[in-house]
Amino acid sequence: MEKYKLSRLLPHNKIIDYITALDEDQDSLTTFMIYNADDYGVYLITLLDEIAKKKHTSFWYVQLGILCTAFLPHLDGANLSALYYYIQAHELDPKDASLLDGILCFGQAPDFILTEEQKKYYAAKLLSVEPENEKALAIINS
Repeated sequence: MEKYKLSRLLPHNKIIDYITALDEDQDSLTTFMIYNADDYGVYLITLLDEIAKKKHTSFWYVQLGILCTAFLPHLDGANLSALYYYIQAHELDPKDASLLDGILCFGQAPDFILTEEQKKYYAAKLLSVEPENEKALAIINS
């Protein structure tokens, strides 16, 4: 396989092995998503989802969230899927403030996916990790 480019001729398990070999190398995985998102977007989601379920680490769920928000925002439901994946990542790594901050972004323009109640819930979780977080404090005090 040409470096980072998916091939229609490779069997599913070979592609999974190739992606998995990028194991938590953020730069390589991002490059891989850049090269393949336009042609294989939905298929790429299924591949990464399979790996995330197998590896069961927050890293792979974050990658799915990034794929949906950064590379596939034109697809209906991509932002809802991204939120789901970020929440999955948060459940695996509840002390990661950047995940909670990312989740809270879904309560802002242009998305407004989170309800006020959900925003306060995640803001409270963020405050338990970072008690002085201004974004979380603003949400709680609104």
